[in-house]
Amino acid sequence: MTSDPSPPAGDSPVYHVETDTRYSIEVIAELAGVHPKTVLHYQEQGFIRPTTTDTPGETALFDIECLRQLRRIEHLRATCQVNDTGLKLILDLLHEIECLREERRQQHR
Repeated sequence: MTSDPSPPAGDSPVYHVETDTRYSIEVIAELAGVHPKTVLHYQEQGFIRPTTTDTPGETALFDIECLRQLRRIEHLRATCQVNDTGLKLILDLLHEIECLREERRQQHR
């Protein structure tokens, strides 16, 4: 009895360990290769959002999706040399593409 562990074409695997992991600002900055102040700047711009609420005294925690977004932003900055306005446009378009892809997947099921 063999099972194929590979995900269906177009879908990326999601592992429960990944989805439950939360990172402090210092850890996510180190994993993304940026300074913690850069993470705060991207948070202020609305490019990433911590998974915790903005309750006073509560430490902001970031999930794996925030880490992916930080890496995406840094890649765009390095390859395209875009400013925050350009980043906002690109990230909005990438989000729209993902929404359309998900909608298309749902229609084909």
